[in-house]
Formats: sequence, C-alpha cells, structure tokens
Amino acid sequence: MYFFGNHLIIPYINLEIFDICSQSTTLKKYDKLDFSYLIFKDVKEIFWKYAVNDKVNHVKLIFDEFYDEAVYSTDHIEATNIFTDHYGFDFEIRFKEQYLYFSEDVGIKNGALNYWTPIELPNFKRDMNEKEVQSFFAKDHVPPDILNLVGARHFSMLKTLDF
Repeated sequence: MYFFGNHLIIPYINLEIFDICSQSTTLKKYDKLDFSYLIFKDVKEIFWKYAVNDKVNHVKLIFDEFYDEAVYSTDHIEATNIFTDHYGFDFEIRFKEQYLYFSEDVGIKNGALNYWTPIELPNFKRDMNEKEVQSFFAKDHVPPDILNLVGARHFSMLKTLDF
C-alpha cells in the first residue's frame, strides 16, 4: 500500500467485482482481475485488522480527525500479503473518492472457485509469472496515470505502508 498525502493506492491481485456501477462491457459480477489498483482520494480514516501467527492485531490511522463533510466508507476489502507471514487483512476506509484502475489487457477469471494464483500453494499451482507479480508490487511500477490522479510527480514521492 502506498500513500501520497491523504491518498491511498493499493495494488491488488484477484480483486473480485461484486457490483457493477456502470454499463461495463469488460467486467461482470464476480470477475477476478489479475492486476489492478484500488485508489482512495482524500482518505479520512483507515481501520484494519490482520493476523500474524494466529494473533489478531488492530490498527487505526487517522488523517483528518475533525472532518465534517460527507464521506464514503468501504463495504468490504480483504487482502493477504503474499510476501510476509501477515494474512487475513480486513480493511475499512473512509474517503471522498474511489477509483479502480486496470490495464486494457487485464486478465479476468470468472466463477466461484476460479482465482489467480500468484504463488505456489500446496493444492494450487502458480498461474502467474513470478517476475510480473514481484514488479507489480514495486512502487516504481505504479502507472503514471495513477501518480497523476493522486498528484504525485514521481513514484519516489509515494510512501510505503509496511505492516
């Protein structure tokens, strides 16, 4: 996860679409995207919990404690950090604007048990290129369109949120 000011960028593998707000010809309900980004602008607060070695941790980040304007709140965001022993992240984000970014050649899978597998698992073989997965999560690969959207002139201006 990356921050620029109070804007949040989350690189995401296997983002599942639960609701379509537009007449998208690309996406359908329950599609899973191989590589995408969730972008939240004017973030007010972030709450999350995650587990490490079966211990649940709770974290709260406040960007604007005294906001009085109308804001939105995420309904449900779950994630796993595939590079650490942290798992089971569950986020609630309060924000003003939200965007979903994916490339024109996004890989899409559909179906209840049809997921992208970015790492080798005991019961599932990797079906994504390891180098592409690694580079996707590097902040120097955040697309320029996203940098422009959040007002960052260069990827080096992004701050990494480590867990």
